Amino acid sequence: MICKRCLNDDSVRHIRFNKDGICCFCEKYEEIRSRLEDYEALQPLFEQRIEAVRGKYDYDAAVGISGGKDSVYVLYRLIHDYRLHVKAFTMNNGFLSRQAKENIDRIVSQLGVEHEYITFDPRKLQKLYHYSMKKWLVPCIACSYIGYASMIRYAAKINAGMVIHGRSPEQMFRYYDTDVYSSLVKPGLLPPGQTDFQRLYTELLGSIEKKLDPDIKRDVRDALMTDISESQLREFTAFFLYHPYNEASIVEFLKKEIGWQPPEDYDHYDCTIHHAAAYIYQKAEGRPHKLPEISTLIRSGVITREEGQALLQALVMDEPPEDELKKLCAFADVHQKPLFLKAAAYRKILLKK
Repeated sequence: MICKRCLNDDSVRHIRFNKDGICCFCEKYEEIRSRLEDYEALQPLFEQRIEAVRGKYDYDAAVGISGGKDSVYVLYRLIHDYRLHVKAFTMNNGFLSRQAKENIDRIVSQLGVEHEYITFDPRKLQKLYHYSMKKWLVPCIACSYIGYASMIRYAAKINAGMVIHGRSPEQMFRYYDTDVYSSLVKPGLLPPGQTDFQRLYTELLGSIEKKLDPDIKRDVRDALMTDISESQLREFTAFFLYHPYNEASIVEFLKKEIGWQPPEDYDHYDCTIHHAAAYIYQKAEGRPHKLPEISTLIRSGVITREEGQALLQALVMDEPPEDELKKLCAFADVHQKPLFLKAAAYRKILLKK
C-alpha cells in the first residue's frame, strides 16, 4: 500500500494507514503544520532560548559541524547574525571523509571559531558498530546513539548554554511522533524553561538502550555519561525548527559568503560509508532509504508527488559500493554474505505484510 498523499509505503517502519489511505506521518504532520509554518511565532521562541543563555556560560552554544551545507550555514548564522559566542565540534567516528575534514578545518579558521573533534575509544567503537550491524544490518543505530550521548556530554564538558544543530526539516519529521528524535522536537515548540532535561534525556537514551546488549550499554554510558550532573544538562536545539529551510538558497549563500565548494554529490559526503549503509537499507527495504525524507518534502509542499518519484528513482543504487562495503564490514568485523542474506530475509517479511 502507498500513501495517497506522500510516497510512503508498507516498508516504512511504524507506518499505519487510515481508512482514506493516508499514512500516519501525514496525519501527524497536519496536526502541527500550522505551527511549523508560523515563523513569526517560532522566531521569538528561538530568540528567547538565546537570551536565556547569552553570557551566562563559558560558551553561549556548542554547535555540531559535519562540513556539510546545513551545519556550516547554521554556524555562520549564529556567529554573524546572532552574535553568539560558540564552540564548534565534530563527531569523528572513524568514517569522517578527508574532504569533509579539510572543509571543516578551513571554515572554522575562516570564521575564527574554536573547534574540537570528538573521538572515541576505537575498541569500544568497533564493539558498538559490530553489535549494530549484527542486530540491525547497518551502523546508523550506533551512530545515532553515540551522537546523541556525545552531544549531551559535550555541552556539559565545555559549559555551553545549549547545543544547536542543523538537521533539515525532512530529517526531523520523517518519522514524526514515532522515533526518538520526536522527543526533542516537541520541547522545542515550548517556551524555554518548561522542559525537564534530566527526564527527557533519560527517556531518550533509555528508548535506544532497551534495544542494546547490557555490556554495550554500559560501555557507552561509562564513556559518555558518567561525569555529568543534572545541573549540567542543556537543551538540544534545532536551528531549522525556527527558521525557513531552502537547500538551494543555503548552497548559494555559502558559495557567496565563504566560498564553500561542495562536491557534486554533497549529501552525506562527510561519511565514507554512507553509500554502503544506503545500499544495505535498499536491499532490506526494497527501495531507497530516503523515502520517508522525500515524503516529508511532499507533504510539506516543497516538491510535488511526481518530483518525489523522480528523486526516489534517481537514488536507486544498481551496483553495490564495493569499497565502502569492505571498509564498513572490516571495521565492524562482519561478513557481507550473511549480512545480505539477513537483508533478503527482512525484505521477504516486508513483502508479506
